[in-house]
Amino acid sequence: MAEQDPSVAAWRAYCQSIADAGEMVFAPGAPDDPDVRAEGIRALSRYMAFGLEQCLERADPARPEFVDVQTTIRKFMGDNPDQTYFSAAVRGDRSYRINATMAGAVAVEIGVYAGNFGSDGGRRLVDAVEDTTLRVDADGSYELLLTPDPEPDNPNQLRLDPDSSSVLIRTYFTDLAVRLAHPRPTIEAIPPAGGAPMLTPDQLKRGLELAALHTAGSFGWWVNHKLEKLSGTPINTFPPLVDEGDMHTPQNVRYLSGEWRLAPDEALLVDFDPSGGADYWAWVLLNHWGETVDWRTRTTVINGDRAVRRDDGSVRLVVAHQDPGLPNWMDTAGHPAGSLSLRWFRSSAPLPTAETQVVPFTQLPNS
Repeated sequence: MAEQDPSVAAWRAYCQSIADAGEMVFAPGAPDDPDVRAEGIRALSRYMAFGLEQCLERADPARPEFVDVQTTIRKFMGDNPDQTYFSAAVRGDRSYRINATMAGAVAVEIGVYAGNFGSDGGRRLVDAVEDTTLRVDADGSYELLLTPDPEPDNPNQLRLDPDSSSVLIRTYFTDLAVRLAHPRPTIEAIPPAGGAPMLTPDQLKRGLELAALHTAGSFGWWVNHKLEKLSGTPINTFPPLVDEGDMHTPQNVRYLSGEWRLAPDEALLVDFDPSGGADYWAWVLLNHWGETVDWRTRTTVINGDRAVRRDDGSVRLVVAHQDPGLPNWMDTAGHPAGSLSLRWFRSSAPLPTAETQVVPFTQLPNS
């Protein structure tokens, strides 16, 4: 029997890894519901598509391209419809020029990282800048240089360490139409590397291995994180989220987070007071697998600009399976359980508290 072609062997190993990852939808504590499991396999397929794009198609730091991390059908690691996330591969022995825009946005953060999420050494923030100090043109556009030798006190230059591996641009919006129209940034290596050569079997093997690790590791992290949360905080309560380093949350964002679960005839009321003020805040509703429902047609995020407030400035959210005819309805799209979190971005005020109660849908109060 002839020796197996290395590219075919790499592909078969990749397919087996993905098949093995699919068993996580049967993890202890996962809902015993065929519809929820179907959503879980689709979620895994989205991680798979993202892993292939990031680790194989756009993985060359000599010829970088930004990957759109979260789209209408790519729900990576607890997506927020109000934000765009663009990531590109870099390395520390080159420089890079980025051109982007924050037109119509509330804020932007750009960070250079070393290592990778889920890797043995973890991911480390090398350097970062926000719109509060970034020089931005009147039309919202900006240019940013990534370099091993940035000029002192130049906010439009970020440092690259020798082990730098990626750059991530987070841009915040409160208008979903503006967010959807936000263009992909561009990045170019200095000096340019020229045209890409043919892919080798070794490069294919390495890209598929990384894609499989990325897919299984990311999906598995969420499944395990979900199990840990279910074993701690009571259902339908939303305390402050404790980040011990594994979450990689930005320093200027604080969270309330917890798990919700509702019977078909129940609704969840969430009362909180955002009057302390934040540059941006939003509640985001997720399903069991950490995905929002189709936010182009359903309300799964309510932010400070879209929320209907009471006379005293407080806000009541209504999480329900059907339209209650009340303000601030968060649509479960029929999902029986999931996560709910408040993102509280750039504020010196205390993180608000959330008061909750589950009531029969037919007994919802009018206000």
